[in-house]
Amino acid sequence: MKNDKPNNDNHIEHIRHTTLVNDQGIRFAEFELAGDEQDVSLPDKQSDHQGQEPVDSAARAKESLIVKPQEPLDMNWGEDFRYVTKEQQFVQKARELAWHVEGEAPFVAFKSYWPTYDQMASDQFKWYFYWREEVRSGRYPDTDLSYLFVYFYELIHGVGWSDPLQGYALMEQAWTAYRKRYAKLDTYLREWLYDFMIVHGLDMPIRETYQRFPRVLSAELKEKEWKRRFSLQPVELSWELLLDLLDYDVEKSRFYQENGRKDLEQYAPKVIALVDSYLAKMKGQRFIDRFQPRPRQVKRHLFRSAVYDHGLYGRNVVLTVVSLSEYAPLRSYITGLVRLTENKLRELRGFKGRLRGQDAVEPEVKEIITRYLKKEVQEQLDAQRKQAIPEVQIDTGKLHRLQRESDQVRDMLLTEEAGQQAEVINSQPALEPASSVGASSGHSESAGTSTNMASPSKGRSSRKSVAKKPDVFQAVMDFDADPYELDAIEVREQLDDADVIVRSVNTEQPESEAANGRSMEPSGSADNRLMQSMGSLVEHSSEARGIHVMAPHVVDEDALTVMPTVGEQSWQWEVEDEEWQELAERLNPIHLEVLHALRAGPNRSELQQIAEKAGSMPALLLDEINETAMDTIGDLLIDGEAIADDYIDMLETLKSV
Repeated sequence: MKNDKPNNDNHIEHIRHTTLVNDQGIRFAEFELAGDEQDVSLPDKQSDHQGQEPVDSAARAKESLIVKPQEPLDMNWGEDFRYVTKEQQFVQKARELAWHVEGEAPFVAFKSYWPTYDQMASDQFKWYFYWREEVRSGRYPDTDLSYLFVYFYELIHGVGWSDPLQGYALMEQAWTAYRKRYAKLDTYLREWLYDFMIVHGLDMPIRETYQRFPRVLSAELKEKEWKRRFSLQPVELSWELLLDLLDYDVEKSRFYQENGRKDLEQYAPKVIALVDSYLAKMKGQRFIDRFQPRPRQVKRHLFRSAVYDHGLYGRNVVLTVVSLSEYAPLRSYITGLVRLTENKLRELRGFKGRLRGQDAVEPEVKEIITRYLKKEVQEQLDAQRKQAIPEVQIDTGKLHRLQRESDQVRDMLLTEEAGQQAEVINSQPALEPASSVGASSGHSESAGTSTNMASPSKGRSSRKSVAKKPDVFQAVMDFDADPYELDAIEVREQLDDADVIVRSVNTEQPESEAANGRSMEPSGSADNRLMQSMGSLVEHSSEARGIHVMAPHVVDEDALTVMPTVGEQSWQWEVEDEEWQELAERLNPIHLEVLHALRAGPNRSELQQIAEKAGSMPALLLDEINETAMDTIGDLLIDGEAIADDYIDMLETLKSV
């Protein structure tokens, strides 16, 4: 397309100016010269400067048509015009803010996919750098998950640590502190820590153990965990991990669904560990040695799902992996062992039907599994039978109550008996001469002079004094019996014999003679002559039977009240604390003897002897001591069958007197 419209703005003659427009709408200017323009004289312009030489107009026109080249620009095209990714921008800014710290700031929520500094508002920015300093100091306040991801991105790119071990530790510590609040961290941190180990050449143990592999776990990390578990001694396989190695779905088995679930989940992993140990001992080959697949190389993408600059460590890394879980011979053998285990459990539990596919297992291995399962199942059945038998338990509270009731009944009976005996002794008017007593009892020897009874007033006062102290005549019950109390029993029998003699004397003595005796003897000496007469009568009667009995006046009231219980020792315990003094006062001699026996350590035989001597049981005595200790010192004095370690020194002053 051509436009021949003359240029009205052109005032130079012999030059035709036309405009060309192409199909794309671009305009071009075209100048046509007549050819004789060099001969055209142009009018001279009046010079602005006086004395300046005139310039040739033709030379000026030619000079104006020459375009001089421009000077080259000073630019670095590789740096000034390169493309900077989002990850690179994050790393550059993270290094600038590596040690930036903000003062205490309020928490502000922050939620973003692939979070960076550019997505933070000013208050979020302040909270993050305050929170980051707290985490670096070992304190872990609550925060949002996006802040955590920014912190982990920094550690991945080497921000905040100087040694790779330090960076690994910081990442693991933050994961441990927040993983319960954010379960999603497990999905990422397992992989990122593994990548961190790879790029820095760290040989760190995998501290995370799995009951069942997560679906999102990478194949490389999964096989590394399989190798670790098969290398342990014994092999550690849970039921969930064992399912991943089987070529059949055992959970759909009728035996598993009806009543064999507990047995299979309990014994199948143990059978695998048992067979592995047997093969290592007998053949020198464990599973990991016998079923060793060829290693293969796989390409792993580093720091997947993280804001990561692949220019730092590379985008991918090549790893050598041993795929144990996918090795067909290993899976076939493990499947055969589990099938064999299920068949033996079916047989022992009386379940009909058997599974096929156990031919790969050696006969000697079958024998070991059979013996092991028979033993385990039999022990389990025996334990169930023992649990079905009701356990015999002694109700100590009821035992204490029965003992108190028996003590009350005994005291009532002995008090009544003591009153009757005192009444009989004091109600007799006088005693006959010893000769009559000897004649009535069948003795050939005479007794001496006669004695008279005391006045009635003296008899009443004596009856009152005897009634006040009935424990003189207390009998020994079965639970108080003691082999060392024979002397006390013998004394009591002798007193009973003396009482019989007194009764016989009273029945044969004439009342008139007793009355004369009362009138002749002074009241002050009646009691003395009565006791002397009783002593002589008892001596004569006892000699005839061949028994030596103490005289009644020797076993007096005062002597009997202070007489200690036969078989009990006297103890001395020097303690300064008021609470311990109260404890020493409230414990009886049997309890102190128990403490003395246990002072050097547990002594079951001696403790049993002390309990039998007291007519009780060791456990009951220990409970009584602990109850008293709780009421006084506020703590248990005996732990099990030994003195508590904190109170052994307090018993150093406990001595037998």
